[in-house]
Amino acid sequence: MKEIRGILFDAGGTLIHIDGERVCRAAGLSFAPGEFARAEAAAHAQAREWIARHPDSTDAERLPIFVDGLLRRLKVEDGPVRAEAARRLATEHERANLWSRPGENAAETLETLKRRSYRLGVVSNSNGHVRGLLRHAGLAHFLEVIIDSAELGIEKPDPRIFFAATNDLDLEPAECAYVGDIYEIDVVGARAAGLAPILIGDCPAPEPVARVADLLALLPLFPQAP
Repeated sequence: MKEIRGILFDAGGTLIHIDGERVCRAAGLSFAPGEFARAEAAAHAQAREWIARHPDSTDAERLPIFVDGLLRRLKVEDGPVRAEAARRLATEHERANLWSRPGENAAETLETLKRRSYRLGVVSNSNGHVRGLLRHAGLAHFLEVIIDSAELGIEKPDPRIFFAATNDLDLEPAECAYVGDIYEIDVVGARAAGLAPILIGDCPAPEPVARVADLLALLPLFPQAP
């Protein structure tokens, strides 16, 4: 990645994560961290399988798939009870995006990359709240550009949303890497726009892709901006 001068990130699932306590409070459930983590992982896997079958879906269409899987694995009764819990979560998400918990080592990673002279930004499929969420998480001040799909009217994997960020940075797409957690949205979109995609976490991919296990694992890949 010797020619990379800018690093763009997905927000939800990459720099910020779902707030399990808020989810459980909104759904009327008790919060048990271990149980929630297992349910979240299973729901993410279900949602990713659905996205692979529906690559042209929108973020609004994907969210109910994830929420239903999450509530099912949290043992919320099917039928009216689960439907009401899902409605409450949708209302809370609209009020303040549920992906609001800072990722582990996110601030440390961004601070180090910025100190190494990389231009940093976010490109997110969101609901108009991502700028405030990143500010609340203490991450916004590291970022030169924050692109929220709700504000732009374009969602990943459409290449134009990535171009909006590279244009704002005044960099060529080939000078930028993009870090995200879903192959069909983040890798496919970034590659189509000419950025170097990096998949974070354990999302399946149908081909070999550059991967990191977590945010700190990015640091050896980007020792100093050219």
